[in-house]
Amino acid sequence: MIEELLILVLNMSLTGSFIILAVLLLRLLLRRAPRIFSYGLWVVVLFRLLCPVSFSAPISFLGMLHAPAGGRIEYIPENIGYMGQPEVELPIPVMEEAINRSLPAAVPMSSINPMQVYLFIGGWIWLLGAGLMLLYGLGSLLVLRRRLGGAVRDAEGIYRTDQVATPFVLGIFRYRIYVPEKLEPEKLAYMLLHERTHIRRRDPLIRAVAYGALCIHWFNPLVWAAFFLSGRDMEMSCDEAVIRKMGNHIKKEYSASLLSMATGHSRVRGIPLAFGEGDTGSRIRHVLGYRRPKLAALGLGALVAGIGALLLLANPRETKEPVIFYGVLTELSMEEGGGPRLVATIPRQGEVEIPEAREISPYIEMDFSGLEAGQLVRITFSGEEEVFIQETYPASFSVMAERIEVMGLGFSLEHGENGRWRLGIPRGMAPDAEAGDVLEIYHHDPAIDGQPAELLASTPVLEAEEYVLLVELSTQEAETFLAEFGFGIVCWTEG
Repeated sequence: MIEELLILVLNMSLTGSFIILAVLLLRLLLRRAPRIFSYGLWVVVLFRLLCPVSFSAPISFLGMLHAPAGGRIEYIPENIGYMGQPEVELPIPVMEEAINRSLPAAVPMSSINPMQVYLFIGGWIWLLGAGLMLLYGLGSLLVLRRRLGGAVRDAEGIYRTDQVATPFVLGIFRYRIYVPEKLEPEKLAYMLLHERTHIRRRDPLIRAVAYGALCIHWFNPLVWAAFFLSGRDMEMSCDEAVIRKMGNHIKKEYSASLLSMATGHSRVRGIPLAFGEGDTGSRIRHVLGYRRPKLAALGLGALVAGIGALLLLANPRETKEPVIFYGVLTELSMEEGGGPRLVATIPRQGEVEIPEAREISPYIEMDFSGLEAGQLVRITFSGEEEVFIQETYPASFSVMAERIEVMGLGFSLEHGENGRWRLGIPRGMAPDAEAGDVLEIYHHDPAIDGQPAELLASTPVLEAEEYVLLVELSTQEAETFLAEFGFGIVCWTEG
């Protein structure tokens, strides 16, 4: 249970991280717009950090990053603890490959997959950190309430106390505004308007939920950055509301009030349900430089923020395009007296039973008497039904395939070390290659498609047999090689 919860949190945290980075970029575009727009974008981040599902749309920010499609984005598969070679799927290939190399492979004949152990330990570490964060917030709140026990009611919902240096709001549903005991009447008017703006917008509730998200994602530095930056945007947007309400002529007096109240720091910091202090220096500079935006600029800012929010909220839409797997047919030795079994070895998936198919044929004209070891095959599913790999040994597809096509002969594929794959290719692709030579594999053959040759991989030849060359490729490289074989893959050697 805790392992599944950890995977869920990690997937939300990864999604939230990409959204946070996008919001940071949008804040630059909106730097001259009212801060309420930037503050609104942080609400999108909060949703992403707390809700694992969202609506799908044809265009989305995550779709531009080629994130997994669907209502629930899973960079880390739920069954990663049971995979022979655990792998994640990330929009950044370099990061994906580095992580996949570091993940431990299953140990044959072992009763426990190492990945399950890591998930179990990681789950308890995460739970401990979240619990400590929650206890800290609640404990700090109790300490503050005790300090405010002697506060004197000044008006409806307003209390004066000598225990604080600056006004702030306390509570989630029933609010109290606490102000310094000797706060001058002219300053009090500014500060009360600021704090009542917080209350009107339900900022205390939003801030409490944001702290809850921080407790859940305490391990993610981007979430910490979002928590503090959203607090700054929240405070600055309330400062702007005060200036708009009372006029530009109060900016100097308002700034002086912020500065004078920043000289004392008697309030306990880090409490999500009691806030009012912010980055005083930045707030003062923002107040002094604030200009009431023109209507056109206001509309443009609202348009950018609105479109940005929709793009960030939407998940990539799942399509009903054919689902295609490329693999190499391999004879798998079975235990307990079973004979060899023909399976398809597929990068990321491992050994998978060959599914039933409505059509089995060669892609090009060749002598064909059926499926056999060494064939490179393309397995195509219609996409009308969800296709997933069932956790058996060997694994199996959940639905029947539309067709299986033999794309080539003389291949082999097996797991290597560090998440890489040992691929045997026909020697005819590089007839002069010998063991130790560097084999350069290119995406495109200019003679076929007219595009410049693009280097896919440069790797040493591990073995050079009479008919097969053995090389080692990353998962992405192996997938690309198998998918593009026959459509432009070319090989050259450097002795």
